Amino acid sequence: MISVIYNNKSMKKLVIVFLFISQLSFSQSVNRQYVGLSIGASLPMSDFKKAVLSDSTSGFAKTGIALSFDYAYRFTHNFGMQLIINYSGNSLNDGSYKDQLEAVNPDYGISVESTDNWTSGGLFLGPYLTFPLTSKLSLDVRALAGYFGSYSPRVLIRTTKIEEPSVKGESYIERARANGFGYLLGTGFKYRVKSYYVLLFGDYVSSNLEFKDAVGWDLDHKPYSTSFSQKISYMSITIGVGYIL
Repeated sequence: MISVIYNNKSMKKLVIVFLFISQLSFSQSVNRQYVGLSIGASLPMSDFKKAVLSDSTSGFAKTGIALSFDYAYRFTHNFGMQLIINYSGNSLNDGSYKDQLEAVNPDYGISVESTDNWTSGGLFLGPYLTFPLTSKLSLDVRALAGYFGSYSPRVLIRTTKIEEPSVKGESYIERARANGFGYLLGTGFKYRVKSYYVLLFGDYVSSNLEFKDAVGWDLDHKPYSTSFSQKISYMSITIGVGYIL
C-alpha cells in the first residue's frame, strides 16, 4: 500500500516536470521577433493637406508614397516592442497654389513648378499589442514616438503680366529643413505563411515642426529669409512582407 502511494506521488512529480519542460520548450520555440519592409500610400491630413493661400498653416501636400521598415520583438503572448523607420514623399499641389496666386493677382498669368516634394522620415520606438484571430492571422495595435524630420518643397514661380507679356518675373522658394518630436499610432494585420508574414497596416503619423532660415528670391530677384511652422500629419496605408527570425 505504501509502495503504491509512493509510486503515485512519483508519477505526479514526473508529470509536473514533463509539463514544465514541455511548456518551457514551447515558449522558447515561439517566434518572438520579425523584420518587415512595406510600401504604400501616404495620405496627407489636416493642415498638411490644406490648400488655402491665406492660411499660413496650409501645406498644399498631395497623396504620395510611404515606406516603412519594422523590427518587432514580443516579450509575452500579447505584448512587445517595435522599432520603425519610415519615409513619406508628398508632392506639392501646384495647381491649387497657381489658382490661388492668380486669384489674388488677376493681372498676371502665373505658373508654379515644384521641383522637390515634401520629404519626411522618422525613427520611432514603442509598445505594441498583438491579438491572434486564427492560427495564422493576428491583429496588431501600436503606439510609438521618437525623432521626426522633414524637408519642404523647392518651388519656382513664374509670372507674366497679361496686358504686357514682356513683363515677366520669377520667384524661388528653396528647401528648408526641420526636425523634432513625432509620434505614430497604428493598427494592422499579420498573416503567417511559413517563415513569413504578409503585413497590412494603417498608421497615423504627426509632428509639429518649425522651419527656420527658409530662404528664397522674390519677384524683384531680392533674397529673403524667413521661418514658418508646419504640422506634418498623414495616414500611411502599406502592404509588405515580414521575415520571422
